[in-house]
Amino acid sequence: MKKKHLIFILLLFVLCSEKAQSQSYIGTKSGVNIPSVYFTDFVIDTRFRTGYFASPYISLTYRYMHHPKIGIQMDLAYSSKGWQQNTLEFTNSFRTEINYIEMPVYMHWAIIGNKNFKFNIDLGFYTAYAISTNKTVKNDQDVEENILRYNIETDNKGDFGLVMGASLSYNFPFGIIQIEGGFKTGFANIFPRSYIKKENPAVSTNQVPNITISYLIPLSRSGKSKND
Repeated sequence: MKKKHLIFILLLFVLCSEKAQSQSYIGTKSGVNIPSVYFTDFVIDTRFRTGYFASPYISLTYRYMHHPKIGIQMDLAYSSKGWQQNTLEFTNSFRTEINYIEMPVYMHWAIIGNKNFKFNIDLGFYTAYAISTNKTVKNDQDVEENILRYNIETDNKGDFGLVMGASLSYNFPFGIIQIEGGFKTGFANIFPRSYIKKENPAVSTNQVPNITISYLIPLSRSGKSKND
């Protein structure tokens, strides 16, 4: 308990520092997802294994820094997720891509660094809504008889979960460039769970590592030192 109180006091000290000043940024973020879906209590076929692929992530980004080290960020993003099934011999594959409009909201914390170069961590949550889906079959068309199908009309469109990441950023005269590695873990099932219809897996949640690069430009700055 004493450790929690100490962390809280230190956080208040940082936020209420004499030199604290707020700063707003706007920009863009783009990169690639490497999505998969976590399935439990469901076996598609012993001839299949999980495959991986790259899909796009593009967003508009707004960041509000209450203090040079701590702030909040939100993105309005197009994010493609899904999963791929490969045969054991990698001769056939079936890929499902689910395209979402996504809104992550998270704390941005510059842990170490100087005025320009920083190492940051992010932690927060996201919500998303599916808008379209794509399916790709490679090689043997008979693979379609053994695949798990997502139907955007009848299966779940909504998604939400945790987002976390670590990044390196540099403050140039023309704006901030940031390279980030992130991970999103979903809490919502893609396929509805039915105790009557047993075809669907018990758990089917999005798991999405990604790599992105951001460009942010400052909008406004407020606040000043008490010594001014």
